[in-house]
Formats: sequence, structure tokens, C-alpha cells
Amino acid sequence: MKIRTKEEEQRYQEEQDAEPYMPGFTWGEYRRLPERQQQREEQKIMQLPASSLGYWKTCTLPSCRRAKACRGFLSEIQSRTPGYHKLFPPCIHDGAHRQAATLKELGRLWGMPEDDPTT
Repeated sequence: MKIRTKEEEQRYQEEQDAEPYMPGFTWGEYRRLPERQQQREEQKIMQLPASSLGYWKTCTLPSCRRAKACRGFLSEIQSRTPGYHKLFPPCIHDGAHRQAATLKELGRLWGMPEDDPTT
């Protein structure tokens, strides 16, 4: 096991913190955000596939239905309630089916190849 000097460890940490992590944030910037703000930034990304899948049509939030797109964020209470996942907006609270469909749609929107079941 290689032991790093204090300077090497600091340089390594600075390099790691400067790595792009998600749109608008490096890894270090994201890590320094409060937990609720991290969740909000993650939910912003998940709003795109939720909009594409049309979840706004049955959303309980009027702002989503008016915009005809997902605009919702979990409230403080929802983020602590079983059935809601902190990564997803509130319209994706009803279980694994919508969560899996949203993740698949996100991959499609980002141009990721689908898994080939024959390989």
C-alpha cells in the first residue's frame, strides 16, 4: 500500500474536487452543498425524463400541469416519508415501476445504448 505525503494527499483531493460531477457542479462543489440542496439538484435532472414520460398529466401539483412539464420538488415532509425516493420528483412516488421507467428514459434521452438482452 502506497502512503501519500500530506502534499500529495492535498493535491489528490483538489484534483478530485475539480472533476465535473453533474451539470453546473464539480464533485467538490456538489459535496459541499447541504443535503436538501443536493437532493434538489438531483431532482432537477430527473424532471426531464419525468416530463418526457408525461407524468405531469397526473401530477397533484398545479404548477406541473400548467407548465405541461415536471416542475415539482419533494417537500421536507415528503423527503422523510416512505414511498418517496429523494432522487425523484414527487410524481414518481408510487413505486419501482415509475422509477425504473424514469431511469430508462433518462438513459434514452442522454443517448446511452440500451442493454441488449441477447448478450
